[in-house]
Amino acid sequence: MTVQTFPGMVADPVAFRAALRLYPARYRRERGAELSAVFADSTARAGKLATAREALDLGAYGLRMRTGLTSSSLAGRLLALAAPLIAGGIAGVGLTRGLYDALFNPGWHSNWDLPDHLNQVPHYLWYLGQVFVPLLLVAAVAVGRWRLARAAALAVASVGALGVLLSAATMPGGWLVFEESCEAAPQLFAGLLFALAPQDLLERPSGRGLAVLPAALAGGGLLLVAQDFYSSFVLLDGNAAAVLLLVPAGALLFAARERLAPAAIGLAVLPLTFLFSVFRLWQALGGMWRLLPVAGAVLLALLAAGWLLRRGAGGTGGGRSLA
Repeated sequence: MTVQTFPGMVADPVAFRAALRLYPARYRRERGAELSAVFADSTARAGKLATAREALDLGAYGLRMRTGLTSSSLAGRLLALAAPLIAGGIAGVGLTRGLYDALFNPGWHSNWDLPDHLNQVPHYLWYLGQVFVPLLLVAAVAVGRWRLARAAALAVASVGALGVLLSAATMPGGWLVFEESCEAAPQLFAGLLFALAPQDLLERPSGRGLAVLPAALAGGGLLLVAQDFYSSFVLLDGNAAAVLLLVPAGALLFAARERLAPAAIGLAVLPLTFLFSVFRLWQALGGMWRLLPVAGAVLLALLAAGWLLRRGAGGTGGGRSLA
């Protein structure tokens, strides 16, 4: 395939070819020449920064096609519907944590005081980040600023990644690393899930749609309370852990029948309960080797149920709005 060029075009054809490699082979054969023409036209007389951004956007859409996260796919539509719920839920977790510490934690002020030593800075950034950055995400969703929302979502994921890294760096053993990571993993999972939603399907909430955000905020806070703020006192309550894991996972099966509203609620809940529920089940069952067969059986059951539901759906039906 020949890459088209125009006078004044500064794009390196290598960048276009690298981005095109991310598309499925069949799509490259059928649409490669068209993509080349569009890329050449959009980058004609453009600067290097604009050209690099265009190549990144082109490659990102190729990855979406490979992973089935386009605006026309079931997964893409589900993520778009769940995005406001995900934003509200993770913001509710951070806000509830901050309010609980301020009202009931005697040493709460130590999390807000400016750090005295350099080694205290990462924890300070993580604590404030998990409280305030999700609120920026919710605000961007409320006004329909989706580029800002995606940037905020990636920032939320970065806050979560920082918390997980802090756990790995400061905890002496694998058990404690696992336990401490449970508090940061929701930000990591929720931020990444939101960022994967196709932006062209996202619309500014209006009317009843705006009520979804405060409802999700309250729901996120209630889920944190239900998990006792990731407390070790509830680690052996395997029944509650199973409910908080299997109910939202089971709700995802509604997507097989194109009933996206309950599936979206399940998808928004899972980032907030997944890791801590797995950790609690691990403790309740008595170790990883006892957890793995149970997890495998549950996964096979969910896959089988999803396959049966998809066959029964027969390709009909449509997703319902949460509004």
